[in-house]
Amino acid sequence: MLAAILTRNGFVVVDRPVPAPGPGQMRVKTLACGICEGDVFYYRMRSELAHESLMGHEGTGVVDALGSGVNEFAVGDLVTSIGGTYSAYYLTTPGACLPVPAGLDSILALGEPVACCVHAANRFGVRPGDRVAVVGCGFMGLICMQLARLQGAEHICALEPLSWQREMACVLGAEVAVNPQGVAGKQLTADLGEFDVVIEAAGVPNALDLGGDLVKQHGRLIIVGYHQTQGGLRTVNMQQWNFKAIDVVNGHVRRHEEKMEAMRLALDLLASGELNIAPLVTPYALSEIAQAFEDLVARKLGLFKATLTVQP
Repeated sequence: MLAAILTRNGFVVVDRPVPAPGPGQMRVKTLACGICEGDVFYYRMRSELAHESLMGHEGTGVVDALGSGVNEFAVGDLVTSIGGTYSAYYLTTPGACLPVPAGLDSILALGEPVACCVHAANRFGVRPGDRVAVVGCGFMGLICMQLARLQGAEHICALEPLSWQREMACVLGAEVAVNPQGVAGKQLTADLGEFDVVIEAAGVPNALDLGGDLVKQHGRLIIVGYHQTQGGLRTVNMQQWNFKAIDVVNGHVRRHEEKMEAMRLALDLLASGELNIAPLVTPYALSEIAQAFEDLVARKLGLFKATLTVQP
Protein backbone atom coordinates (compact mmCIF):
# COMPACT_ATOMS: atom_id res chain seq x y z
CA MET A 1 0.00 0.00 0.00
CA LEU A 2 1.04 3.62 -0.47
CA ALA A 3 2.02 5.49 2.70
CA ALA A 4 3.39 9.03 3.10
CA ILE A 5 6.24 9.17 5.61
CA LEU A 6 7.55 12.42 7.09
CA THR A 7 11.34 12.59 7.18
CA ARG A 8 13.73 15.40 8.01
CA ASN A 9 13.78 16.22 4.29
CA GLY A 10 10.00 16.20 3.84
CA PHE A 11 7.47 13.59 2.82
CA VAL A 12 8.29 10.46 0.85
CA VAL A 13 5.60 8.16 -0.50
CA VAL A 14 6.60 4.52 -0.07
CA ASP A 15 5.07 1.11 -0.64
CA ARG A 16 4.35 -0.81 2.56
CA PRO A 17 2.59 -4.10 3.27
CA VAL A 18 -1.14 -3.85 3.90
CA PRO A 19 -1.59 -4.34 7.68
CA ALA A 20 -3.62 -7.27 8.98
CA PRO A 21 -6.16 -6.55 11.74
CA GLY A 22 -5.56 -8.28 15.03
CA PRO A 23 -8.21 -9.29 17.58
CA GLY A 24 -10.58 -6.39 18.26
CA GLN A 25 -9.24 -4.40 15.29
CA MET A 26 -10.58 -3.60 11.87
CA ARG A 27 -8.86 -2.46 8.72
CA VAL A 28 -10.16 0.58 6.85
CA LYS A 29 -9.41 1.35 3.23
CA THR A 30 -8.78 5.09 3.26
CA LEU A 31 -10.94 7.38 1.14
CA ALA A 32 -9.92 10.64 2.79
CA CYS A 33 -7.75 11.84 5.66
CA GLY A 34 -7.78 15.46 6.80
CA ILE A 35 -4.56 17.31 7.55
CA CYS A 36 -4.47 18.78 11.06
CA GLU A 37 -2.73 22.08 11.81
CA GLY A 38 -0.82 20.20 14.49
CA ASP A 39 0.73 18.06 11.75
CA VAL A 40 1.57 21.21 9.80
CA PHE A 41 3.45 22.45 12.87
CA TYR A 42 5.50 19.23 12.99
CA TYR A 43 6.12 19.52 9.25
CA ARG A 44 7.62 22.96 9.80
CA MET A 45 9.83 21.48 12.54
CA ARG A 46 10.76 18.36 10.55
CA SER A 47 14.51 19.08 10.62
CA GLU A 48 14.38 18.25 14.34
CA LEU A 49 12.64 14.89 13.90
CA ALA A 50 14.16 12.08 15.95
CA HIS A 51 12.71 9.44 13.60
CA GLU A 52 10.54 9.12 10.51
CA SER A 53 6.83 9.36 11.14
CA LEU A 54 3.57 8.10 9.63
CA MET A 55 1.10 10.78 10.66
CA GLY A 56 -2.62 11.46 10.38
CA HIS A 57 -5.61 11.07 12.69
CA GLU A 58 -8.65 12.25 10.70
CA GLY A 59 -9.39 9.19 8.60
CA THR A 60 -12.54 8.24 6.70
CA GLY A 61 -12.94 5.12 4.61
CA VAL A 62 -14.54 1.75 3.98
CA VAL A 63 -14.17 -1.16 6.39
CA ASP A 64 -12.07 -3.69 4.50
CA ALA A 65 -11.36 -6.48 6.99
CA LEU A 66 -12.34 -7.43 10.53
CA GLY A 67 -10.27 -8.98 13.28
CA SER A 68 -11.72 -11.59 15.60
CA GLY A 69 -14.31 -10.33 18.04
CA VAL A 70 -15.43 -7.32 15.98
CA ASN A 71 -19.20 -7.30 15.58
CA GLU A 72 -20.07 -3.59 15.61
CA PHE A 73 -19.24 -3.02 11.91
CA ALA A 74 -19.30 -5.05 8.72
CA VAL A 75 -17.02 -5.13 5.69
CA GLY A 76 -18.19 -2.42 3.31
CA ASP A 77 -19.35 0.04 5.99
CA LEU A 78 -18.33 3.68 5.49
CA VAL A 79 -16.81 5.01 8.72
CA THR A 80 -14.95 8.01 10.04
CA SER A 81 -12.41 7.62 12.82
CA ILE A 82 -10.54 9.24 15.60
CA GLY A 83 -7.45 7.88 13.96
CA GLY A 84 -6.28 7.02 10.50
CA THR A 85 -3.02 7.69 8.71
CA TYR A 86 -1.70 9.23 5.52
CA SER A 87 -1.82 5.85 3.82
CA ALA A 88 -4.06 3.66 1.70
CA TYR A 89 -5.15 1.52 4.69
CA TYR A 90 -5.15 1.93 8.44
CA LEU A 91 -6.01 -0.14 11.49
CA THR A 92 -8.48 1.08 14.07
CA THR A 93 -10.98 -0.21 16.62
CA PRO A 94 -14.78 -0.07 16.67
CA GLY A 95 -14.69 2.24 19.66
CA ALA A 96 -12.84 4.87 17.63
CA CYS A 97 -15.24 4.83 14.65
CA LEU A 98 -18.73 5.99 13.73
CA PRO A 99 -20.75 5.26 10.60
CA VAL A 100 -20.90 8.08 8.07
CA PRO A 101 -24.53 9.17 7.51
CA ALA A 102 -26.03 8.34 4.14
CA GLY A 103 -25.53 11.07 1.59
CA LEU A 104 -22.55 12.69 3.31
CA ASP A 105 -19.51 12.85 1.01
CA SER A 106 -16.52 11.04 2.49
CA ILE A 107 -14.35 14.10 1.83
CA LEU A 108 -16.65 16.14 4.08
CA ALA A 109 -17.06 13.48 6.77
CA LEU A 110 -14.31 15.02 8.88
CA GLY A 111 -15.55 13.59 12.14
CA GLU A 112 -12.47 14.13 14.29
CA PRO A 113 -11.75 17.86 13.76
CA VAL A 114 -15.42 18.85 13.69
CA ALA A 115 -15.94 16.87 16.91
CA CYS A 116 -13.27 19.03 18.56
CA CYS A 117 -15.28 22.15 17.67
CA VAL A 118 -18.59 20.63 18.74
CA HIS A 119 -17.15 19.61 22.10
CA ALA A 120 -15.76 23.11 22.59
CA ALA A 121 -19.15 24.57 21.64
CA ASN A 122 -20.72 22.64 24.51
CA ARG A 123 -18.67 24.98 26.72
CA PHE A 124 -19.13 28.27 24.84
CA GLY A 125 -21.97 29.35 27.10
CA VAL A 126 -23.58 31.29 24.25
CA ARG A 127 -27.12 32.40 25.03
CA PRO A 128 -29.74 33.73 22.59
CA GLY A 129 -28.99 37.35 21.80
CA ASP A 130 -25.30 37.22 22.77
CA ARG A 131 -22.58 39.13 20.97
CA VAL A 132 -19.77 36.78 19.93
CA ALA A 133 -16.29 37.53 18.57
CA VAL A 134 -14.20 34.90 16.78
CA VAL A 135 -10.46 35.65 16.70
CA GLY A 136 -8.90 33.59 13.92
CA CYS A 137 -10.96 32.49 10.92
CA GLY A 138 -9.29 29.33 9.76
CA PHE A 139 -11.11 26.00 9.49
CA MET A 140 -11.72 25.56 13.22
CA GLY A 141 -12.62 29.18 13.82
CA LEU A 142 -15.24 29.20 11.09
CA ILE A 143 -16.81 25.98 12.35
CA CYS A 144 -16.95 27.43 15.87
CA MET A 145 -18.51 30.58 14.44
CA GLN A 146 -21.32 28.57 12.84
CA LEU A 147 -21.88 26.62 16.05
CA ALA A 148 -22.15 29.85 18.03
CA ARG A 149 -24.83 31.00 15.61
CA LEU A 150 -26.72 27.73 16.04
CA GLN A 151 -26.64 28.36 19.79
CA GLY A 152 -28.37 31.70 19.34
CA ALA A 153 -25.64 34.32 18.91
CA GLU A 154 -27.30 37.47 17.59
CA HIS A 155 -24.20 39.32 16.42
CA ILE A 156 -20.92 37.73 15.32
CA CYS A 157 -17.73 39.65 14.62
CA ALA A 158 -14.85 37.85 12.89
CA LEU A 159 -11.29 39.11 13.44
CA GLU A 160 -8.72 37.82 10.98
CA PRO A 161 -5.68 39.36 9.21
CA LEU A 162 -6.16 37.46 5.92
CA SER A 163 -8.73 39.17 3.68
CA TRP A 164 -9.93 35.97 1.99
CA GLN A 165 -10.61 34.36 5.35
CA ARG A 166 -12.58 37.43 6.44
CA GLU A 167 -14.61 37.18 3.24
CA MET A 168 -15.45 33.54 3.98
CA ALA A 169 -16.47 34.47 7.51
CA CYS A 170 -19.06 36.83 6.06
CA VAL A 171 -20.24 34.17 3.61
CA LEU A 172 -20.78 31.79 6.52
CA GLY A 173 -22.67 34.28 8.64
CA ALA A 174 -20.53 36.90 10.38
CA GLU A 175 -22.13 40.35 10.50
CA VAL A 176 -18.74 42.08 10.65
CA ALA A 177 -15.24 41.00 9.66
CA VAL A 178 -12.28 43.09 10.78
CA ASN A 179 -8.54 43.06 10.19
CA PRO A 180 -7.02 43.39 13.68
CA GLN A 181 -3.44 43.66 12.44
CA GLY A 182 -1.70 46.83 13.57
CA VAL A 183 -4.67 48.02 15.66
CA ALA A 184 -4.44 48.11 19.44
CA GLY A 185 -6.89 45.88 21.27
CA LYS A 186 -8.28 48.83 23.21
CA GLN A 187 -9.00 50.66 19.96
CA LEU A 188 -10.73 47.62 18.49
CA THR A 189 -12.82 47.34 21.63
CA ALA A 190 -13.77 51.01 21.35
CA ASP A 191 -14.73 50.52 17.70
CA LEU A 192 -16.53 47.20 18.01
CA GLY A 193 -17.79 47.14 21.56
CA GLU A 194 -17.32 44.31 24.05
CA PHE A 195 -18.55 40.76 23.60
CA ASP A 196 -20.33 38.26 25.79
CA VAL A 197 -18.23 35.41 24.38
CA VAL A 198 -14.87 35.56 22.62
CA ILE A 199 -13.61 32.43 20.83
CA GLU A 200 -9.85 32.45 20.29
CA ALA A 201 -9.07 30.09 17.41
CA ALA A 202 -5.67 31.25 16.18
CA GLY A 203 -3.20 29.71 18.62
CA VAL A 204 -0.89 32.75 18.70
CA PRO A 205 -0.11 35.10 21.60
CA ASN A 206 -1.61 38.29 20.14
CA ALA A 207 -4.94 36.53 19.52
CA LEU A 208 -5.09 35.54 23.18
CA ASP A 209 -4.30 39.11 24.20
CA LEU A 210 -6.98 40.46 21.87
CA GLY A 211 -9.52 38.07 23.36
CA GLY A 212 -8.85 39.53 26.79
CA ASP A 213 -9.43 43.04 25.44
CA LEU A 214 -12.68 42.21 23.66
CA VAL A 215 -14.48 40.11 26.26
CA LYS A 216 -16.81 42.00 28.59
CA GLN A 217 -16.83 41.84 32.36
CA HIS A 218 -18.11 38.44 33.51
CA GLY A 219 -17.91 37.26 29.89
CA ARG A 220 -16.31 34.07 28.60
CA LEU A 221 -13.01 33.63 26.77
CA ILE A 222 -12.88 30.26 25.01
CA ILE A 223 -9.43 29.01 23.94
CA VAL A 224 -9.78 26.78 20.89
CA GLY A 225 -6.45 27.68 19.25
CA TYR A 226 -3.70 25.12 19.82
CA HIS A 227 -0.75 27.05 21.26
CA GLN A 228 2.41 25.24 20.12
CA THR A 229 4.95 27.96 19.34
CA GLN A 230 7.45 28.97 22.03
CA GLY A 231 6.91 25.60 23.66
CA GLY A 232 3.32 26.57 24.36
CA LEU A 233 4.36 29.23 26.89
CA ARG A 234 2.22 32.37 26.98
CA THR A 235 2.17 35.59 29.01
CA VAL A 236 -1.33 36.88 29.76
CA ASN A 237 -2.61 40.06 31.39
CA MET A 238 -3.84 38.42 34.56
CA GLN A 239 -4.71 41.77 36.11
CA GLN A 240 -7.09 42.39 33.22
CA TRP A 241 -8.58 38.91 33.45
CA ASN A 242 -9.00 39.30 37.23
CA PHE A 243 -10.55 42.76 36.99
CA LYS A 244 -13.03 41.66 34.32
CA ALA A 245 -13.95 38.55 36.33
CA ILE A 246 -14.08 36.53 33.13
CA ASP A 247 -14.44 32.78 32.73
CA VAL A 248 -11.51 31.36 30.76
CA VAL A 249 -12.34 27.99 29.20
CA ASN A 250 -9.87 25.54 27.68
CA GLY A 251 -11.94 24.33 24.74
CA HIS A 252 -9.89 21.19 24.04
CA VAL A 253 -10.96 17.63 24.75
CA ARG A 254 -9.00 14.55 25.78
CA ARG A 255 -11.68 12.23 27.20
CA HIS A 256 -12.31 9.70 24.47
CA GLU A 257 -15.94 9.01 25.26
CA GLU A 258 -16.79 12.73 25.23
CA LYS A 259 -15.05 13.21 21.91
CA MET A 260 -16.93 10.30 20.38
CA GLU A 261 -20.26 11.75 21.50
CA ALA A 262 -19.27 15.11 20.03
CA MET A 263 -18.33 13.35 16.78
CA ARG A 264 -21.77 11.73 16.63
CA LEU A 265 -23.41 15.16 16.89
CA ALA A 266 -20.90 16.62 14.41
CA LEU A 267 -21.86 14.04 11.79
CA ASP A 268 -25.55 14.79 12.33
CA LEU A 269 -24.93 18.52 11.85
CA LEU A 270 -22.91 17.89 8.69
CA ALA A 271 -25.48 15.50 7.24
CA SER A 272 -28.39 17.86 7.95
CA GLY A 273 -26.62 20.84 6.39
CA GLU A 274 -26.84 22.88 9.60
CA LEU A 275 -23.05 22.99 9.55
CA ASN A 276 -21.46 23.90 6.22
CA ILE A 277 -17.81 22.97 5.65
CA ALA A 278 -17.97 22.36 1.88
CA PRO A 279 -16.38 25.77 1.04
CA LEU A 280 -13.56 25.06 3.48
CA VAL A 281 -12.29 21.67 2.26
CA THR A 282 -9.81 21.18 -0.60
CA PRO A 283 -8.91 17.63 -1.71
CA TYR A 284 -5.36 16.60 -2.66
CA ALA A 285 -4.33 13.15 -3.85
CA LEU A 286 -2.13 11.24 -1.40
CA SER A 287 0.70 11.52 -3.92
CA GLU A 288 0.38 15.33 -3.64
CA ILE A 289 0.98 15.38 0.12
CA ALA A 290 4.16 17.47 -0.09
CA GLN A 291 2.34 20.12 -2.12
CA ALA A 292 -0.61 20.08 0.29
CA PHE A 293 1.65 20.76 3.26
CA GLU A 294 3.59 23.46 1.44
CA ASP A 295 0.33 25.15 0.45
CA LEU A 296 -0.85 25.03 4.07
CA VAL A 297 2.42 26.49 5.32
CA ALA A 298 2.16 29.28 2.72
CA ARG A 299 -1.49 29.98 3.63
CA LYS A 300 -2.46 29.54 0.01
CA LEU A 301 -5.40 31.67 -1.06
CA GLY A 302 -8.66 29.83 -0.43
CA LEU A 303 -7.10 26.87 1.40
CA PHE A 304 -8.67 26.33 4.81
CA LYS A 305 -8.50 22.56 5.17
CA ALA A 306 -6.56 20.12 2.98
CA THR A 307 -7.84 16.55 2.79
CA LEU A 308 -5.78 13.75 1.29
CA THR A 309 -7.75 11.38 -0.89
CA VAL A 310 -7.11 7.82 -1.99
CA GLN A 311 -8.86 6.38 -5.03
CA PRO A 312 -11.47 3.74 -4.04
